This record gives sequence, structure tokens and C-alpha cells, in this order.
Amino acid sequence: MSKEPTTWAYLQDMSDYLAKAQAFTQHGRKAFYADEMAQFAVIRVYEVVGEIVKRLPEDLRTQNPQIDWRKLAGFRDFLSHNYDEIILDFVWQAIEDLPHLRATVDAILADLPPDEKTEDDE
Repeated sequence: MSKEPTTWAYLQDMSDYLAKAQAFTQHGRKAFYADEMAQFAVIRVYEVVGEIVKRLPEDLRTQNPQIDWRKLAGFRDFLSHNYDEIILDFVWQAIEDLPHLRATVDAILADLPPDEKTEDDE
């Protein structure tokens, strides 16, 4: 049976996905609105990021209130279950916060204790 990913692995995945969203939107709002593939890709990124948030330990989320974890998880749920109601303006608002969100995730990663960075061999 495979082991559950570590907190570090989840946060690293989150940072990696956020980096992908930044790359998909690097040409700005107008290009994003004109590129359906980028829209689908970014929406998928936020679905994955929201799922990662749900898997993070509650104590980590509580100790890091600088991220609105509940909002990210709720955004994931909305995107996943309301495909017919997605408004690109809301997605773009999330994109505008990407640099801050990713920097915050990376700072949390850097501050994790060493035992959170590797899997136990038990």
C-alpha cells in the first residue's frame, strides 16, 4: 500500500500547480480571456489546489491564517460542481492573487520542520 504524501509534498505540489497557472496566464488578462485552453488549464489548477488544501493538516491551516484556506477549498468545489456558472472575472481575480499565494505557500514550505519534509520509513 502506498504511503500518504507528506505535508511538504502537498505544499510542493501546490506551489508547482500555482506556477503552472502563472505560466498559463503570463500574457495577461486579454490573452487569457481569448484562450479557452488556458481557461480550462487554470480552472483545473484551482480544482487541484483546492483538493490539496482539503488534504492539508488542520493545524497547518490554523497556524497559517495568511491564506484563506476555506476560500480556496470552496472555489475548488464551485469550479468542480458549477461548470455552467463559471464567470471568468472571478477566475481572473484568483489569478491576480497568484504571486502572493505562491510566495506564501513557498514561505510555509521553507519554514516546515525537517521531519515534515521527508516520509517516515515506518
